[in-house]
Amino acid sequence: MTDHKDTSLPFEISDASEQKLWQALGDLPRAEPSADLCRRFYEQLEKADRPSLGARIRGWLGLSNNTGWVTATACLLMGFAVAQLSVESDTMQPDRLIALEENIALLNRELVLDRLKNDAPGTRLLGIHNASYLVQDDQEIVQALLVRATEDRSPSVRSAAIDALGPQLSSAAVGDELMNLLESVESPIVQLALVDLVLRNGNQQQLDQLLRLGNEERLHPDLIRHVNKSLGRESI
Repeated sequence: MTDHKDTSLPFEISDASEQKLWQALGDLPRAEPSADLCRRFYEQLEKADRPSLGARIRGWLGLSNNTGWVTATACLLMGFAVAQLSVESDTMQPDRLIALEENIALLNRELVLDRLKNDAPGTRLLGIHNASYLVQDDQEIVQALLVRATEDRSPSVRSAAIDALGPQLSSAAVGDELMNLLESVESPIVQLALVDLVLRNGNQQQLDQLLRLGNEERLHPDLIRHVNKSLGRESI
Protein backbone atom coordinates (compact mmCIF):
# COMPACT_ATOMS: atom_id res chain seq x y z
CA MET A 1 0.00 0.00 0.00
CA THR A 2 1.34 3.38 -0.99
CA ASP A 3 2.05 5.90 1.83
CA HIS A 4 0.10 9.16 1.63
CA LYS A 5 1.54 12.56 2.55
CA ASP A 6 -0.26 15.18 4.61
CA THR A 7 0.73 18.36 2.77
CA SER A 8 0.09 20.44 5.89
CA LEU A 9 3.02 18.73 7.66
CA PRO A 10 6.72 19.13 6.78
CA PHE A 11 7.52 15.42 7.16
CA GLU A 12 6.35 11.98 6.09
CA ILE A 13 3.59 10.78 8.46
CA SER A 14 4.67 7.20 8.09
CA ASP A 15 8.33 7.95 8.85
CA ALA A 16 8.75 7.69 12.63
CA SER A 17 12.26 9.13 12.57
CA GLU A 18 11.09 12.28 10.81
CA GLN A 19 8.23 12.64 13.26
CA LYS A 20 10.64 12.35 16.16
CA LEU A 21 13.01 14.92 14.61
CA TRP A 22 10.30 17.55 14.04
CA GLN A 23 8.83 16.99 17.50
CA ALA A 24 12.28 17.57 18.99
CA LEU A 25 12.67 20.75 16.97
CA GLY A 26 9.31 21.98 18.22
CA ASP A 27 10.48 21.52 21.82
CA LEU A 28 13.47 23.81 21.33
CA PRO A 29 13.17 27.18 23.16
CA ARG A 30 12.38 30.13 20.89
CA ALA A 31 14.83 33.00 21.28
CA GLU A 32 13.28 36.39 22.03
CA PRO A 33 14.67 39.42 20.13
CA SER A 34 17.09 41.48 22.18
CA ALA A 35 16.14 44.92 23.52
CA ASP A 36 18.69 46.49 21.16
CA LEU A 37 17.18 44.70 18.16
CA CYS A 38 13.68 45.83 19.14
CA ARG A 39 14.89 49.40 19.55
CA ARG A 40 16.50 49.40 16.09
CA PHE A 41 13.35 47.88 14.59
CA TYR A 42 11.13 50.64 15.99
CA GLU A 43 13.63 53.31 14.97
CA GLN A 44 13.52 52.05 11.40
CA LEU A 45 9.72 51.87 11.53
CA GLU A 46 9.54 55.46 12.75
CA LYS A 47 11.93 56.61 10.01
CA ALA A 48 9.78 54.91 7.40
CA ASP A 49 6.82 57.07 8.45
CA ARG A 50 8.80 60.29 8.13
CA PRO A 51 9.16 62.13 4.83
CA SER A 52 12.54 61.64 3.24
CA LEU A 53 15.21 64.34 3.48
CA GLY A 54 14.60 65.19 -0.17
CA ALA A 55 10.86 65.54 0.44
CA ARG A 56 11.45 67.78 3.46
CA ILE A 57 13.86 69.99 1.48
CA ARG A 58 11.34 70.24 -1.37
CA GLY A 59 8.69 71.27 1.17
CA TRP A 60 10.94 73.94 2.68
CA LEU A 61 11.64 75.34 -0.77
CA GLY A 62 7.98 75.12 -1.81
CA LEU A 63 8.75 72.51 -4.49
CA SER A 64 6.15 69.94 -3.45
CA ASN A 65 3.81 70.89 -6.30
CA ASN A 66 3.81 72.54 -9.72
CA THR A 67 3.43 75.98 -8.17
CA GLY A 68 6.62 75.41 -6.22
CA TRP A 69 8.55 74.59 -9.38
CA VAL A 70 7.36 77.87 -10.84
CA THR A 71 8.83 79.56 -7.77
CA ALA A 72 12.13 77.76 -8.20
CA THR A 73 12.28 78.64 -11.88
CA ALA A 74 11.58 82.29 -11.14
CA CYS A 75 14.32 82.32 -8.48
CA LEU A 76 16.77 80.78 -10.93
CA LEU A 77 15.94 83.29 -13.65
CA MET A 78 16.21 86.14 -11.18
CA GLY A 79 19.62 84.87 -10.13
CA PHE A 80 20.87 84.86 -13.72
CA ALA A 81 19.42 88.31 -14.33
CA VAL A 82 20.97 89.80 -11.20
CA ALA A 83 24.33 88.23 -12.03
CA GLN A 84 24.20 89.65 -15.54
CA LEU A 85 23.21 93.04 -14.19
CA SER A 86 26.10 93.11 -11.74
CA VAL A 87 28.62 92.09 -14.42
CA GLU A 88 27.41 94.40 -17.20
CA SER A 89 26.09 97.42 -15.32
CA ASP A 90 29.25 99.45 -15.92
CA THR A 91 29.28 98.94 -19.68
CA MET A 92 25.61 98.42 -20.51
CA GLN A 93 23.69 101.08 -22.42
CA PRO A 94 21.06 102.89 -20.29
CA ASP A 95 18.03 101.59 -22.21
CA ARG A 96 19.24 98.01 -21.98
CA LEU A 97 19.99 98.42 -18.29
CA ILE A 98 16.48 99.77 -17.68
CA ALA A 99 14.95 96.87 -19.60
CA LEU A 100 16.91 94.36 -17.55
CA GLU A 101 15.87 96.02 -14.29
CA GLU A 102 12.24 95.91 -15.42
CA ASN A 103 12.56 92.20 -16.18
CA ILE A 104 13.99 91.56 -12.72
CA ALA A 105 11.15 93.53 -11.13
CA LEU A 106 8.60 91.53 -13.15
CA LEU A 107 10.16 88.22 -12.10
CA ASN A 108 10.17 89.35 -8.48
CA ARG A 109 6.50 90.32 -8.71
CA GLU A 110 5.55 86.94 -10.18
CA LEU A 111 7.56 85.23 -7.46
CA VAL A 112 5.67 87.15 -4.77
CA LEU A 113 2.27 86.30 -6.29
CA ASP A 114 3.32 82.67 -6.55
CA ARG A 115 4.33 82.55 -2.89
CA LEU A 116 1.02 84.09 -1.82
CA LYS A 117 -0.78 81.11 -3.41
CA ASN A 118 1.53 78.42 -2.03
CA ASP A 119 0.12 75.53 -0.01
CA ALA A 120 2.64 76.00 2.81
CA PRO A 121 1.70 78.70 5.39
CA GLY A 122 5.38 79.57 5.88
CA THR A 123 5.80 80.27 2.19
CA ARG A 124 2.64 82.40 2.14
CA LEU A 125 4.02 84.40 5.09
CA LEU A 126 7.24 84.95 3.16
CA GLY A 127 5.19 86.11 0.18
CA ILE A 128 3.30 88.56 2.40
CA HIS A 129 6.56 89.97 3.72
CA ASN A 130 7.79 90.50 0.14
CA ALA A 131 4.43 91.90 -0.96
CA SER A 132 4.49 94.55 1.78
CA TYR A 133 7.17 96.39 -0.24
CA LEU A 134 4.99 96.42 -3.37
CA VAL A 135 1.55 97.06 -1.92
CA GLN A 136 1.50 100.81 -2.58
CA ASP A 137 2.16 100.52 -6.30
CA ASP A 138 0.53 97.28 -7.46
CA GLN A 139 -3.22 96.64 -7.33
CA GLU A 140 -2.84 92.95 -8.18
CA ILE A 141 -0.60 92.55 -5.14
CA VAL A 142 -3.21 94.41 -3.07
CA GLN A 143 -5.96 92.05 -4.23
CA ALA A 144 -3.80 88.99 -3.53
CA LEU A 145 -3.19 90.27 0.00
CA LEU A 146 -6.91 90.89 0.47
CA VAL A 147 -7.58 87.27 -0.43
CA ARG A 148 -5.08 86.14 2.19
CA ALA A 149 -6.52 88.57 4.76
CA THR A 150 -10.13 87.46 4.29
CA GLU A 151 -9.93 83.82 3.20
CA ASP A 152 -6.70 82.20 4.39
CA ARG A 153 -7.18 79.20 6.66
CA SER A 154 -4.27 80.26 8.90
CA PRO A 155 -5.01 83.10 11.38
CA SER A 156 -1.31 84.00 11.42
CA VAL A 157 -1.25 84.41 7.65
CA ARG A 158 -4.46 86.48 7.75
CA SER A 159 -3.02 88.74 10.44
CA ALA A 160 0.20 89.28 8.50
CA ALA A 161 -1.74 90.13 5.33
CA ILE A 162 -3.90 92.62 7.24
CA ASP A 163 -0.80 94.31 8.63
CA ALA A 164 0.76 94.49 5.15
CA LEU A 165 -2.35 96.25 3.84
CA GLY A 166 -1.98 99.12 6.34
CA PRO A 167 -1.01 101.81 3.79
CA GLN A 168 -4.09 100.92 1.72
CA LEU A 169 -6.67 101.22 4.50
CA SER A 170 -7.61 104.71 3.34
CA SER A 171 -8.63 103.43 -0.10
CA ALA A 172 -12.32 102.61 -0.36
CA ALA A 173 -11.88 99.11 -1.81
CA VAL A 174 -9.46 97.93 0.85
CA GLY A 175 -10.96 99.89 3.75
CA ASP A 176 -14.50 98.65 3.15
CA GLU A 177 -13.35 95.05 2.80
CA LEU A 178 -11.35 95.09 6.02
CA MET A 179 -13.98 96.92 8.04
CA ASN A 180 -16.60 94.41 6.87
CA LEU A 181 -14.21 91.68 7.98
CA LEU A 182 -13.94 93.31 11.42
CA GLU A 183 -17.74 93.18 11.71
CA SER A 184 -17.82 89.41 11.22
CA VAL A 185 -14.49 87.81 12.16
CA GLU A 186 -14.39 85.64 15.29
CA SER A 187 -10.67 84.86 15.60
CA PRO A 188 -9.11 87.04 18.35
CA ILE A 189 -5.79 87.01 16.48
CA VAL A 190 -7.38 88.39 13.33
CA GLN A 191 -9.48 90.84 15.38
CA LEU A 192 -6.30 92.15 17.02
CA ALA A 193 -4.63 92.70 13.65
CA LEU A 194 -7.67 94.61 12.38
CA VAL A 195 -8.02 96.69 15.53
CA ASP A 196 -4.35 97.69 15.48
CA LEU A 197 -4.63 98.50 11.79
CA VAL A 198 -7.55 100.86 12.41
CA LEU A 199 -5.85 102.45 15.41
CA ARG A 200 -2.72 103.14 13.34
CA ASN A 201 -4.14 103.99 9.93
CA GLY A 202 -7.90 104.47 10.30
CA ASN A 203 -9.84 107.61 9.53
CA GLN A 204 -12.48 109.03 11.87
CA GLN A 205 -15.30 106.99 10.32
CA GLN A 206 -13.35 103.77 10.78
CA LEU A 207 -12.48 104.68 14.37
CA ASP A 208 -16.15 105.38 15.06
CA GLN A 209 -17.03 101.97 13.66
CA LEU A 210 -14.41 100.40 15.92
CA LEU A 211 -15.88 102.19 18.94
CA ARG A 212 -19.38 101.03 18.02
CA LEU A 213 -18.24 97.41 17.86
CA GLY A 214 -16.70 97.84 21.30
CA ASN A 215 -19.92 99.33 22.68
CA GLU A 216 -21.84 96.35 21.30
CA GLU A 217 -19.29 93.99 22.89
CA ARG A 218 -18.58 92.42 19.54
CA LEU A 219 -14.84 92.56 20.16
CA HIS A 220 -12.85 90.33 22.48
CA PRO A 221 -12.87 91.90 26.01
CA ASP A 222 -9.08 92.28 25.98
CA LEU A 223 -9.34 94.15 22.69
CA ILE A 224 -11.96 96.52 24.13
CA ARG A 225 -9.52 97.38 26.92
CA HIS A 226 -6.76 97.77 24.31
CA VAL A 227 -8.89 100.24 22.35
CA ASN A 228 -9.75 102.15 25.55
CA LYS A 229 -6.10 102.48 26.47
CA SER A 230 -5.00 103.44 22.96
CA LEU A 231 -7.64 106.15 22.63
CA GLY A 232 -7.33 107.36 26.22
CA ARG A 233 -10.93 106.49 27.03
CA GLU A 234 -12.31 104.95 30.19
CA SER A 235 -15.20 103.23 28.44
CA ILE A 236 -16.55 102.79 24.94
